[in-house]
Formats: sequence, structure tokens, C-alpha cells
Amino acid sequence: MSGLLQDKIAVITGGSRGIGYAISEAYLREGAKVSLCARDAGRLSDATKALSQYGEVDAIVCDVSKRESVMQMIDVVMRRQGRIDVLINNAAVGMTYGRAGEVDPLRWAEVIGVNLIGSFYCCHAVLPHMQAQGEGNTINLKGYGASFPSPRASAYGASKAGLSAFTRSLAREYRGSGICVNLLSSGVVKTRLLLNREATEEGRPYLKRAEPLIDVLAGDASLAAVLAVKIAAQKRGDVTGKEYRAMSKTKMALRLIRFALSRFFRKQLKRLV
Repeated sequence: MSGLLQDKIAVITGGSRGIGYAISEAYLREGAKVSLCARDAGRLSDATKALSQYGEVDAIVCDVSKRESVMQMIDVVMRRQGRIDVLINNAAVGMTYGRAGEVDPLRWAEVIGVNLIGSFYCCHAVLPHMQAQGEGNTINLKGYGASFPSPRASAYGASKAGLSAFTRSLAREYRGSGICVNLLSSGVVKTRLLLNREATEEGRPYLKRAEPLIDVLAGDASLAAVLAVKIAAQKRGDVTGKEYRAMSKTKMALRLIRFALSRFFRKQLKRLV
């Protein structure tokens, strides 16, 4: 690797698996020092051991939906490292697939609490340090839910749409300060979150129908990791308020067209047989 992030201090939430793990590995390979945060201590420990071969990685158990936990986590990073150059808000939870009137309200609120409010708590804790430094990069993972809000996944869509608006507000608030705030749209990636099979009785058949479409649209987590490196490697205050896409709209549209055509021709063949 070319050392694009040499000695940068990065905090990555939800870094023990999926996209967060891929970004952590990419950052370490580029010379960054990474502080991983996740709720599951066992999974976090396993991830840290696996990633340690690539560079300096630290593990901190944290529940981003709890402000006190976030504050403690950031305090630990500042004591150990003295600064934070990059914050990646990747931590997210999936939803119960079902209509809004039938899902558990507490589960709906949990998705908002982790995906949106958790990202706010992390920004609230880190931005003053970045402001004191005169520079920093905050990267919020948008996910597919904001661009394609699907029925029976309202909590996830609402959380990611909210995070998108929050990111653009932050970019304007801190413009000219040396702090960049950007969105990283990973597209559809087959992580544990996406493959969650939790559904109401009414929502279960719709979830099953969505599986072939997920297969068509799914990309690799490494694409998001490459973009995350690119964003963090930019010069002080260079680009802010931008959305970086791991999969372009054109490429996604072409995949959808191919999917629709294949279904159409399969139906026609069945009629002929």
C-alpha cells in the first residue's frame, strides 16, 4: 500500500464485521491507527486479533445508542492517541421486516437510536476535538435505505434518510473550519444486517420475494473501503457535503433492468413449456 493515511487516527464504529471491518483493514493497510468500537465484546476481540497483522488497532466496547458510552469511548481514544483525524459512523442495526402498524415499536425506535441518534452522539463527541485541531474527516455511511426506501423497512429507510440530511447540515455548519463531513453510500452489501431474517407474519413473504433482487444488486464491502480511504486522504477541508457512491446510479439501474428482463423471459419460457 502507499501509506495514504499514514499515522492518521481513525475511530470506526461497528468495525468488528461487515463494511466496518473492511474499512478498518483498508485503513490499517494504508498506515492509519484504528480504534474499533462495537457492542459485542467477543466479536470485537476476534476482529482486533485478526486485524492486528495489518497495523496498530485498538478495541473499545461501546453502544453508540447510549451517549454516556460514546463519551467514554471518545475519552479513551483521546487519552491514548491525543487526537482523532477520522470518524466513521458505520454502526447500524437492521429492522423487523413488516408494516409500521405491526412491528414492535421498541425495535423500530432501536433502529433510529443506533443508526441516526448514535451517529449524532459520535459527531457531538468528536467534532469539538476536530475543531480544536483545525481539521478532521467525518464519514457517515448512508446505506441503500435513504435512496430506495422500501415498504416494510420504514425504520431503516427513515434512519438513513435522516443521517443523509444530518450529514449535509453538518457540512454547511463546519464549512471553512478544516473539517470535512461526507456521505459514503455503500450500496447493497450482503452483511449480517442485510441478511437479517426478522419479519412479521405479514412481512415474511415479501422478504422472501426481495432475496433475488438483493442478489442482483449486492456489491462487495471492499468497494466501500476503497472509497473510505479516498475520502479520508483528501487535503484539509478539500471536499465536504458530498456523497460518494460505491455503486453508481447507472450501474444500479443496469442491474435492475437486467433483473427485470431475466424475470420477464423466465415467465415467457414457462408459458411456452
